[in-house]
Amino acid sequence: MLSAQELLAHAESLTDSVQLVDRILRAGLLLHASDVHLDPAADSVRVRFRIDGALEEVLRIPAAMQNAVTSRLKVLASLDIAERRAPQDGGFSWRMGGAGAFAASPLDVRMATLPVRHGERVTLRLLETGGKRLGIAELGMSDSDRAAFEAVLRRPHGLVLLTGPTGSGKTTTLYAAIQELMKGEPLNIITVEDPIEYEIPGVAQAEVDSADKVNFAKALKSLLRHDPDVVMIGEIRDSDSLDAAVKAALTGHLVLSTLHTNDAKSTVTRLIDMGLDPNLVPATLRLAVAQRLVRRLCPECRTKGVRGWEPKGCVACGGRGYWGRIGLFEMYAPETGLSTSIADDARAKVEAGITSEAEILRAIGG
Repeated sequence: MLSAQELLAHAESLTDSVQLVDRILRAGLLLHASDVHLDPAADSVRVRFRIDGALEEVLRIPAAMQNAVTSRLKVLASLDIAERRAPQDGGFSWRMGGAGAFAASPLDVRMATLPVRHGERVTLRLLETGGKRLGIAELGMSDSDRAAFEAVLRRPHGLVLLTGPTGSGKTTTLYAAIQELMKGEPLNIITVEDPIEYEIPGVAQAEVDSADKVNFAKALKSLLRHDPDVVMIGEIRDSDSLDAAVKAALTGHLVLSTLHTNDAKSTVTRLIDMGLDPNLVPATLRLAVAQRLVRRLCPECRTKGVRGWEPKGCVACGGRGYWGRIGLFEMYAPETGLSTSIADDARAKVEAGITSEAEILRAIGG
């Protein structure tokens, strides 16, 4: 089985677009890349992988191969290969060939194209459908934060919101919460997602339709007729979805969702700005969790510096000094007054040698 480095070596000289796309996807899977970016320039196409949240250039392919590679990906995603002046999006399933364990490494690939000056920019989101889902214990919560989070999940109703910017791991935490809920007594759990990122056996998952036949608000109103115990909404994005979520939380359902705010306490302000009666905040919002993702220092080569542990780089981490990511968390519960700080959580992880000060500065500032 070739390594990612061997797959990418001399790949720029390939003239077969099928082989070239296959090598890029194989390398992305082996390096656990979350995204693949194909950026066309005047003389080449820059191929970059997002690994542990950081973009790395891994390959440059000749501009002459751009149309063939893009067309190959469009064929896989059932997109219109003749349309090059309008954005398109789609997806496909891809399986890495090989023997043994390597034959069972499926990928769900979400693809988006965007016309730019020198051709079409392509972004691929790689979702390992066969990968192990993280449980709450693997997210990186402190013992006290984890205890508070699990306690709220044991409540029969209310609203639990995950906040933070795009790419901060909110959906991963939602999936971990559902896995935790499924360990207890049998529950009827229904989700509304855009899109469904991972299939959860035993959970009814509805996907928002791009044609707007199924949107968050419509799906919520419908699924409440299906006698759910727990409802997960991919995102509260407008007053309609907020109204439906609050009504569900007030009528005996546990509702899990995400919201875009900078910190946990700002969730209250955001909800009121979206139209929620301030008097309903303590009656509905059980817990707001703000989070960020930082890279973990490689345990094989991290070094102790003047300002804490620092990355070095070795064979184990591919010279990056980091391997994998971990969450930073803070929590706020209006009902009980619980309030923890993401800065305190970050400081503890730096002191423990889990991540570096540079990563903290990148993720949350000073």
